[in-house]
Amino acid sequence: MSRIRRPLAGLALLLAATGAHAIDLPSMDLPNLAGLAVGVTPECSGCKDTTVGVVPGVRYVTESGRLFEWYGPYAQYNFGGLTGFQWGPVVNLKLGRSDVSDDVVNRLHDIDTTLEFGGFIGYEYDNLHGIPYRFRVNANVLTNAGQVYDGARFNLGATLWVPLSQRFFIGSGIGATWASASYVNTYYGVTDADAAASGLAPFQAGGGNQQVIGWIGAIGQISGHWWGGAGAFMQRLMGDAADSSFVRERGDRNQLTYGAGIGYVW
Repeated sequence: MSRIRRPLAGLALLLAATGAHAIDLPSMDLPNLAGLAVGVTPECSGCKDTTVGVVPGVRYVTESGRLFEWYGPYAQYNFGGLTGFQWGPVVNLKLGRSDVSDDVVNRLHDIDTTLEFGGFIGYEYDNLHGIPYRFRVNANVLTNAGQVYDGARFNLGATLWVPLSQRFFIGSGIGATWASASYVNTYYGVTDADAAASGLAPFQAGGGNQQVIGWIGAIGQISGHWWGGAGAFMQRLMGDAADSSFVRERGDRNQLTYGAGIGYVW
């Protein structure tokens, strides 16, 4: 397992919308990847109805050794090392809410899709002795400068990947998100106008712990440069996000995403 040197976002083949991170592919000297994933995910945060989507995943190491990662709506550029401390800018396309399947939820105010930006910091450790593994912690802060919501949200996560062979890897991760009152109220609040149109009780949401997350996944070599990945990602809404009348009466605090993808590695 001596080639297990750098991280590869193989799980992005499945969980591009989550910005989750995975492991490198040991048979490649250059850990670059481009792929697509097909997954099932809730129509909006808090919704119980699901939709099917196709998302891209890209991981590229520049000639100067900088790491660029793009998973679905989330992209970051690392000015740090491929292992050890990592930091850099982040851009995220935050999807809104409109034209959902549930007639009652569809009467709530529309939420525009918005571009978020911010920065991340993290640390990665690759153990090459004994049983090899890759451990990574990552935190980021995102805001949209008041375009849709005010304030910001803070995301903290950790991932662990272990190879079962040179061709097959399993991994898991946990995380949590804290968000401003404006963010939580925008995405989970029910205004007086919403209540009159939908029949749901008015709800003014406050800030705090918005969600906790957990995921499991696997990646494996299909043939040559082609690798595949599959997994599942669970988000459990917390605090006022879970207490919203929209989520309690018409949605689900447990948000499951699952799917599979394929990628080319070089």
